[in-house]
Order: sequence, then C-alpha cells, then structure tokens
Amino acid sequence: GTFSVWMTVSIAEVVKSAFRAARAAAKRWFSAGECLVALAEHFIETWRAQLKQANTLQRRIRARDKHFCQVPGCSRVAVHAHHIKPRSQGGSDDPSNMISLCAAHHLHGMHGGRMRVTGAAPDKLVWEFGLRRSYVAAG
Repeated sequence: GTFSVWMTVSIAEVVKSAFRAARAAAKRWFSAGECLVALAEHFIETWRAQLKQANTLQRRIRARDKHFCQVPGCSRVAVHAHHIKPRSQGGSDDPSNMISLCAAHHLHGMHGGRMRVTGAAPDKLVWEFGLRRSYVAAG
C-alpha cells in the first residue's frame, strides 16, 4: 500500500536521512514502510533498557502512592509519575521529587499551568491552585 505524510522540509530531510541509514544498514533497498519498521525496531532495541528502568521507577512511585492521584480531593487512578522539580531544572529521580497523578491533573493541571506542587513527597507537599490558594497536605 501507499501512504502520504505532510511535514515541514526540515523534518522531511531528517526522515530521508533516517531512511538512507536504514537502507545502508540493511545493505539493500527498503520501501518506506520497511524503513519505518526498521527504524522502530532500532529505536526499541536502543532504548529498551532505559524504558524498563523508567517504568520501574514510575511503578514504584505509583505503588507508594497506592496508585491514586495525589492531588487533594482527586480519587482517580494515577497513570503518570510527575517530577515535582523538573529534571530540566535540576530535579532528580529521587522518590521524594516524584508524585503520582491522573492524566488530567498531570497534563492539564501541572503542564497546563493551572496548578503547582512544591515540597517533598509523599507527605510534605504544598499545592497551589488557579486562585493561588495553598493547601498543605496533612502528613
């Protein structure tokens, strides 16, 4: 079959380069679909160990938090582990820097800028919500 993909010129150049690399590694011509499969397999093989490690850490954090979102008043199942202080800002993967969140609070609340959490998990968290009200979790 065929497929069409619309992308910027700069992304198209990256894709063309990746396809050339996949064909060179196989030492034969690949269709676009075969190139995508080869690239996906290479990605999985390259990152498998890191993905298992990250998932193990996330599972430990969610287990510590009893698999529930830690936002006060939320009773949804936690599906994400969130860094209180982002790694890009010097935060670590230490369990005290991570909390369990449901998808809505993680994506729309935290990353949507509607709420913020500071402190140390699991029992020294300070929450700030849209109206700048603070709530200190009882611990």
